[in-house]
Amino acid sequence: MSIMARFIIAYNSTTGNTKAMADAIVEGAKSLKLDAVAVDAFDVKVEDLLAADAVGFGVPTFNYHPAKPILRLLDDLAGRDVKGKIAVVFGSYGWSGQGPVLVAERLRQMGFTVLDPVIRVKYQPTENELFGCSLLGKDVAMQLKNIKKTVSLDA
Repeated sequence: MSIMARFIIAYNSTTGNTKAMADAIVEGAKSLKLDAVAVDAFDVKVEDLLAADAVGFGVPTFNYHPAKPILRLLDDLAGRDVKGKIAVVFGSYGWSGQGPVLVAERLRQMGFTVLDPVIRVKYQPTENELFGCSLLGKDVAMQLKNIKKTVSLDA
């Protein structure tokens, strides 16, 4: 199954907290008419991520490390041409929350343009934290619209 969207978020979520964050980001992007979708990391193919204009990674932290399904996707993306592709990173945690930060750094090293903030939420996101996620989705939409305007003006 191939997923065609301008903005794809791959997330891993055992408790539903990181999924809730992904859904809020998608809602924010869609509110500005951006084609966006959040998909479980087990169901995303690297080709889907490469075809999208922007990607997101919902990264819970387990035992001080990013979730393994997300690390698998990053390994599959290694060596691919992603220079300048927009990415966002976020995730929920219980004890330590460095998973999203580690993933954001790896994405930057790969050539992605990672938008700040990297959102980290302890346990279940609050309404305010979900609102912040929604704003991040809107930021992705605005970034892509600005890139499209720049390309149109240069053409």
